[in-house]
Amino acid sequence: MNTMKVAHSLLLLSFVGLSSIVANAQSPAQDVNVTIRSSQTAEERVAEEVKLRQLRRAAEEKLAAEEAARVAETSPKNLLRRARVMYVTSSTSFFESVQLQNELRKRDEFDRWEMAIVDHGDRYNAADIIVEIDRPIFTYTFTYQITNRSNGIVLATGKITALDGNAAAPKLAVRIMEEIRVARGEAKAKK
Repeated sequence: MNTMKVAHSLLLLSFVGLSSIVANAQSPAQDVNVTIRSSQTAEERVAEEVKLRQLRRAAEEKLAAEEAARVAETSPKNLLRRARVMYVTSSTSFFESVQLQNELRKRDEFDRWEMAIVDHGDRYNAADIIVEIDRPIFTYTFTYQITNRSNGIVLATGKITALDGNAAAPKLAVRIMEEIRVARGEAKAKK
């Protein structure tokens, strides 16, 4: 019987202990603030929606204008128009870059546009544009490609026919300067 009393006492004591732990685990009462405001009238809601649409449209127009300006800055015509320093390279043994450099320097436009040519690989990074000359094997066709150095955008390409590099250099100089002249708006585009 004593064991029964002890068991009931232990059971009662554990119940009281658990209930006190649960009571202490609960947080104190928290205050909740509720603000009640009158609902908007139909006119106020419509005016607010119109204002939001106008703000969105203005933001979209601004983004479109920024995108258009960014595209215009990277257009081949604008990049070629702003070019001042060029680097000339040849990918063929039938043409030396110095041949084109000399012919370009003879052109009046070259001085008038205050252009310059850098030479050697270590000065390559100073150039605005790269002019690469090539001649496919077994042909008399000399090709040129003008590329923006900083982003690799091809600005102009073309070809001429000549027997050797000495005959090709003056023709290439004329064509390259014509490409720049067109980009600057000083001549009509070739057909």
